Amino acid sequence: MRYMLFFFTYGFQIIVSFWAALGFGSSGYAGWITSFQTLSKNKLLGVLGIINSLFWVGNTLIAVYLIMQIHKTYRSTGQSMEKASGEFAASAGSSRNFGQAVLRSL
Repeated sequence: MRYMLFFFTYGFQIIVSFWAALGFGSSGYAGWITSFQTLSKNKLLGVLGIINSLFWVGNTLIAVYLIMQIHKTYRSTGQSMEKASGEFAASAGSSRNFGQAVLRSL
């Protein structure tokens, strides 16, 4: 269950990092799109935004590399995503705390 939850949350972080690297105008991130739009108005802020975008891209690439390495280690132990899904479903269904957390979130 822990691996399944880890892959889900870390995958979500990769998506958020990629979204931040793109930097759509209303997202609040200084990504590529926002940086190049700002570059025409204010050179310094545009350059700082590009530097920020490079860091987001680096963060995304490192995260993808790490999740690939962790998945390789996970697979070398004889585990599979199907087995993890089954364990997650079995333990999530039997966990009283998990059930209560789900009900509170609704």
